[in-house]
Amino acid sequence: MPKKKLPAVAMLRERREYTRLSASFQVRFGICGEQGGEVPGFTSNISLSGLCFVTPETNARAGDHLAVEINVPGFSDPLYFLGQVVRTQLAPGGIEVACRFDWMGKSDRYQDKLAKLLEAHSESPAA
Repeated sequence: MPKKKLPAVAMLRERREYTRLSASFQVRFGICGEQGGEVPGFTSNISLSGLCFVTPETNARAGDHLAVEINVPGFSDPLYFLGQVVRTQLAPGGIEVACRFDWMGKSDRYQDKLAKLLEAHSESPAA
């Protein structure tokens, strides 16, 4: 009897260590070591290990290091972090940049706040 092939989708596994929150928070970022102003954008998703955001334009490429500020409603201070670009691609509204966190300012406090935000949204019922 011939072996059944599993559909490709059934063979995919989630490789992410942390839950992602689909949310739109205002960001500003700059490429480390480059002259120029900060560029605005909005997150499309965020987790404890990184985020994706969309910006109207950027010269950022995979491997570049970014300084990023995220404004989260309800947080008294913006979140600051350094990260490395994992990928960029065209997206509606501009360019999507996927970035993993290398360092987060005021690390413990910010990570705790972000963890609580992600936990609160993951427990809320789906719309």
